[in-house]
Amino acid sequence: MARMSAEQRRDQILDATRAIVDAEGFAAVTIGRVAEAAGITRTLVYHQFQGLPGLLTALVDREAERAMAGLSKVIAQRPSGDRDPFTAALAGLIEAASADPATWRMFLMPSEGGPPELYERIEQGRAVGRARIIELVKGADDGNPVPTGPDPELTIHLLHMVGDELLRLHLRDPDTYPAERVLAQCEHMADHLHTTAHVADS
Repeated sequence: MARMSAEQRRDQILDATRAIVDAEGFAAVTIGRVAEAAGITRTLVYHQFQGLPGLLTALVDREAERAMAGLSKVIAQRPSGDRDPFTAALAGLIEAASADPATWRMFLMPSEGGPPELYERIEQGRAVGRARIIELVKGADDGNPVPTGPDPELTIHLLHMVGDELLRLHLRDPDTYPAERVLAQCEHMADHLHTTAHVADS
């Protein structure tokens, strides 16, 4: 068997660490457990990351980069067909999260014991998400602003919360909350917003 490169070894260790975090949380991670899961010695883990803080920070950085790449791809997409922009955006997020669920669970359902960088990356991701929702509310994609009622700021917060929670439900239990069920509810809510606005204007 060919010897692993330093980069391959690093990814192997990070993959083993991510599996522990996803199953049991950050607090369950130790150098010994990671070494055992990866089938290597503790010395190799220390050689790559100098210790547990360095290992956890490297994991968060790698996973944040992956999640942000998926989020950026969703933002770059524009809705097609009859689906409203908010539901289309959620559909893109579900697709991205379903392709890499452990990564997205790390940030949407963070466990205790994570490094400070975890919470910094979560806030960065939320800021990007809020900015995208503001674009959708203003009608940046299709020229049709989302009705916001008397308080646009609160509407943006509520849409963000709803989107996050629907995505969490799908990631936590995809059999009970399949994409079709989640998106149907999102679409119903979006239709209700527009219907309510039309009634108010008439």
